[in-house]
Amino acid sequence: MTELPEEATSRPLATHLASRLRELRARRGFTQDHVAKRLGCHESAVSRWESGSRFPTGEDLVALADLFEVSTDDLLGRVRQYAANGSALVDMRLLEQLAAAETTAEFDRLIAEHEEQAIWLPVPDGAVLIPVAEAMRWTRKVADKHRSSAFVDRLFRPRG
Repeated sequence: MTELPEEATSRPLATHLASRLRELRARRGFTQDHVAKRLGCHESAVSRWESGSRFPTGEDLVALADLFEVSTDDLLGRVRQYAANGSALVDMRLLEQLAAAETTAEFDRLIAEHEEQAIWLPVPDGAVLIPVAEAMRWTRKVADKHRSSAFVDRLFRPRG
């Protein structure tokens, strides 16, 4: 593993971002040049972001998040991601598959394969995206407090 410059190790945000960018780029099989071309910047900028010696602009950070299909919170290492009022959680991959279905039979097959899954869910005000393990831990604690409720399994534990 490449060691980060001393100034990067004293900047945990830059260090996390550098590591996350390298991981996401490797996972996608992208080169630094490919990322640079997609963002309209120079390859050396991508190299500096991945070394932790430079930090991308806000615009570049948003473009990186879009390129890697993650949130800027994820890139920056935030565990809790706050949902904006009036937003919805959408399974874009499934929605795109449904839109691409050539026949009603293909559409119906996709729906049947994802019977327990909603395509989109409204996100209530105050909702926070957190890791599944944390969600399970918190909801189990609340559910255990109200074990005698007829609704405890419906409300606090994922179905299926």
